[in-house]
Amino acid sequence: MVDISTKEAYLRMLERVMAEVKTVTGKSGDRVLELRPTIMQTAKHTIITNFRHLAETLNRDPQHLARFIFKESGKAGVLEGERLTIQGKLSNDEIRRLLEIYLKEFVKCPVCGGIDTKIEAEKRFRFLQCDICGAKSSIRKI
Repeated sequence: MVDISTKEAYLRMLERVMAEVKTVTGKSGDRVLELRPTIMQTAKHTIITNFRHLAETLNRDPQHLARFIFKESGKAGVLEGERLTIQGKLSNDEIRRLLEIYLKEFVKCPVCGGIDTKIEAEKRFRFLQCDICGAKSSIRKI
């Protein structure tokens, strides 16, 4: 038979430990990132007005994401505060496709499919480090 005070002490201690431990329920791949770029078109430019928010949602440096979009689209542009201005026209579908490619290559863990990852640099190489399964995968440099 368990003493009630011992059980209460155990539950308090368990709550304290659980508050300090990062909670992971299954694979992070179960979560879905919803990326909704807000796009404005002018005569010669495409502007993503919520670009910094998109980068924060992906937990990535906005400069890294911007370089990827410039390189993959073959268009020049500039990152100014919250917005990304791209020279030339890109459709909503093209921007969404670029974001999906970025998510697949630079955010999702190729081992477990989790999205809780970070990019780490070692010497001249870049790796995708997964916080869920601990996998370390090489990624290309942009």
